[in-house]
Amino acid sequence: MNKIHRTLIAAAALLACCAAGAAEQQGYHLEKVVTIKSSDTGWDYNVLDAKRGHLFIAHRADGLHVYDTRAGKMIKTLDRSEGTNTSALAPEFDLGIAGTTEGDVILFHPSTLKTISRAKSSTDGFDGATYDAVTQRFAMVGEADEHAGTTPVLFFDGRTGKEIGSVVLKSIKVDAPRPDGKGNIFLPLRDRALVSRIDARALKETGSFALGECKQPSSLDLDLTHQRVFVGCRGKGAAGPQLAVLDAQDGRQIASLPIGRGVDEVMYDAKKAAILTANGQDATMTVIAQASADQYRVAQTIGTRPMARTGVLDEATGKVFLVNAQYVETYGDDGKGTTRFLPNTFSVLTFSR
Repeated sequence: MNKIHRTLIAAAALLACCAAGAAEQQGYHLEKVVTIKSSDTGWDYNVLDAKRGHLFIAHRADGLHVYDTRAGKMIKTLDRSEGTNTSALAPEFDLGIAGTTEGDVILFHPSTLKTISRAKSSTDGFDGATYDAVTQRFAMVGEADEHAGTTPVLFFDGRTGKEIGSVVLKSIKVDAPRPDGKGNIFLPLRDRALVSRIDARALKETGSFALGECKQPSSLDLDLTHQRVFVGCRGKGAAGPQLAVLDAQDGRQIASLPIGRGVDEVMYDAKKAAILTANGQDATMTVIAQASADQYRVAQTIGTRPMARTGVLDEATGKVFLVNAQYVETYGDDGKGTTRFLPNTFSVLTFSR
């Protein structure tokens, strides 16, 4: 190889390296903000119908909104969906399920956006939800019994939506469950700094993993290929907010990385080998690069908007959808704050690379 050829190869390698670095530096940017008609109510979890590009937004008193992520506009709010706090979809059965703050279960067809039924369940309120395609069952976190120190996780048939059983966990703050692709679901137990694993077919807890200094775990997601659990922790005292990486088989902690305050959503992007955390208190999104199953580093911090703490990742497009609203924090003589959301400020934020 002569000197000219070596010089050209070196220049090409340098350009490729610079291009990759520039792409990473650019990161995510706020592509679109769509503000929708809203009251002063709060919100919680969202789920994406990837086939149709429909984002289902649990907006509590205002109901379950349907937002078209491709057109960038609201489609409708499902009938009889007031109080919705969470939802999940079973695509193969064209069935969606939603849980309300009063413990009602709403069934609907994702294809037609028609409500099928609304009925009281065996619990008085719902938190997070998921669908496990292996067992074809929905799992929804019920209302805690603070006196007993327990929280039920209710299971529903993915074909009919009928309640089929529950598992009671020793925790009074259980956050949203996620499936592992093997018939189990994982849930963060915020008050105990644990992650619980439930066999969705046998309906029993099969393990719990201690998180050490990862305090107040509030959200998680999984890398199904490498069987890794990514747990977002808000922190407590001297233990700051962080993301813990666990082995899904034995709970072994592999890594711990700093993230922003107020995490309420963890999203794993398998195509980009990245973990994203939505940090509502800091109004940021932390991007963590995954070099291998056991190697991680914080790559970026992206500015979002205050209270943008829950959302979804569209795996097909790589876009991230977060929701937020403007708010006023009012303090009494005792120093305690009360949050009030401003009507007609509820927004869907679209971030793209």
